[in-house]
Amino acid sequence: MVEFDAKEGVILPTGAALDHSVLVAMPSDLRVGGGLVPALSRISKIAKQSFFALVICSVTSMVAGFSLAKMSHLLALYPGLIILIPGAIDMRGNIFGTFGARLGTSLHTGEISPPLARSEPLRQQVGGVAVQVFSVSVILALVVKGLGLAVGLDTLGVYDLVLISVLSSVFSGLILLGFTLLVIEKSFRRGWDPDNVSVPFITVAGDVITIPILFGTAIFVTSLGQPLTGAGTLVFLFISTAAAVYSIGSNHQVMARIVRQSMPVLMIATLFSTVAGLFMGIYEEMLVAFSTVLLLIPVFNAVGGNLGGILSSRLTSAYHLGMIKMNGGIEGETKINFGCTLVLSAFLFPTLGLLAFVVSRAFGMDALGFGDLLTICLLAGLFTTILAILVTYYFTCFFVRIGVDPDNVTIPTITSMMDVLGTASLILVTMAVVAV
Repeated sequence: MVEFDAKEGVILPTGAALDHSVLVAMPSDLRVGGGLVPALSRISKIAKQSFFALVICSVTSMVAGFSLAKMSHLLALYPGLIILIPGAIDMRGNIFGTFGARLGTSLHTGEISPPLARSEPLRQQVGGVAVQVFSVSVILALVVKGLGLAVGLDTLGVYDLVLISVLSSVFSGLILLGFTLLVIEKSFRRGWDPDNVSVPFITVAGDVITIPILFGTAIFVTSLGQPLTGAGTLVFLFISTAAAVYSIGSNHQVMARIVRQSMPVLMIATLFSTVAGLFMGIYEEMLVAFSTVLLLIPVFNAVGGNLGGILSSRLTSAYHLGMIKMNGGIEGETKINFGCTLVLSAFLFPTLGLLAFVVSRAFGMDALGFGDLLTICLLAGLFTTILAILVTYYFTCFFVRIGVDPDNVTIPTITSMMDVLGTASLILVTMAVVAV
């Protein structure tokens, strides 16, 4: 059985749930003592599990980047869509990556157990996700329109942007909901730690489906005409507002806590990701000219966000299991997880450069040289990884100290900030390398 701390809303495991969850989540934690060699052994084991997932994610994220690069000629037809793209991708990862992290923690602590379909807490979590999808997609469209006007970038009308954002979110959300449940349950049944594999798989799935669905929805919505788009916008505004009000005021404690704790963070995350979109909009001509960099942006940001997401999930699970306290200095368990993140990035970002070079050459895209691409990925990847570690750790500590469950808020914060920092690092390093 699982107990809840009413003051903090944090799940605390007891008895058999703790025994089972420790063995599944972090099997080496109880079997390996202190010292450098055991620590390196644990880093190697964790890195192997995560590297497999991240390599698959890097390859499949290249599909998203390739779609964006090949559809770049459509960006001129739908002004402002490039600003919406990072926010739309980010929202899928934030909502469903966080959903996956919550399920992982719930499985570790025994709050829910397979089969998932019979769990009342799971049904409430799904209700919270639905509220997030409707509300955040509306907010995203309004933020894109407002910031676009503020910096003088041309955009579609507000009705078109709202309808494109909401419809594409609903279509993508239905797919990702089923995919998230499948990944979590299958990984748990196989004895894998869901914290190590769920976030990368879920976020990359969101990357792959978001761009084609977003462009397809834009083509459909702009063909409707203003009366229909205006009516549709008003309907979705009503639905999102009513759902948010109901969820917060209902007796469903899990759903209410998710919406109450996550919505402020998701709104901030939407602002961050839209800033990344503005950055892309300002340098749109350069990105279209160097289409390999445009291809790299979704992949690069996905890997940066996934590294932070894995670190966040592991730190949160370790906190819930009482393995770290997060009330003082950096503990040994935390240092080991930092080491895993650095080891993973050292292999992943050069791999991105190689993959981007091969794809760009194979499909006749405007490519930088292999040496330039490798330098760009190494330098921008190093900056991104260090920033991801710092952002993840200090935000996780902050949310723990104020009594907010990190599973509900940390991943959205990290992935959104890494969108801005990753996009900025990639573009600025590219400009510096090209100028040399």
